[in-house]
Amino acid sequence: MSQLNNPSQWTTGGDAPTDKQKAFISTLASSKNASVDPDQLNKSEASAKINELKDKPTQNGDASAGQPIQDPNTWSTGDDKATGKQMGYVAVMAKKAGESVPSEMGKTEASQKIEELKGKTGM
Repeated sequence: MSQLNNPSQWTTGGDAPTDKQKAFISTLASSKNASVDPDQLNKSEASAKINELKDKPTQNGDASAGQPIQDPNTWSTGDDKATGKQMGYVAVMAKKAGESVPSEMGKTEASQKIEELKGKTGM
């Protein structure tokens, strides 16, 4: 097993977790209904906790798309092809709303369509 796959052997494994690790743990813990204080973990433990939480089933059962983190109109990649996850949300909600499912959309367009369909379907 390589050192990369074994956080306990990392040179910096005993250091405090990164801000990204702490934020990801908090997000995962919330969606998995788990109580975790990332400030009590070191970098190696944080990596292991992330893997543990990723494998744990989501407890809240809420599969809604959620709010965009920032305005989609300002995304530098907004014209790129929509992600599979975005197209999946659009497909499910469009079907529920009785609308046709677009075959292709950009990221910004998909995000806006998701918000529109959320209003129509209550999802």
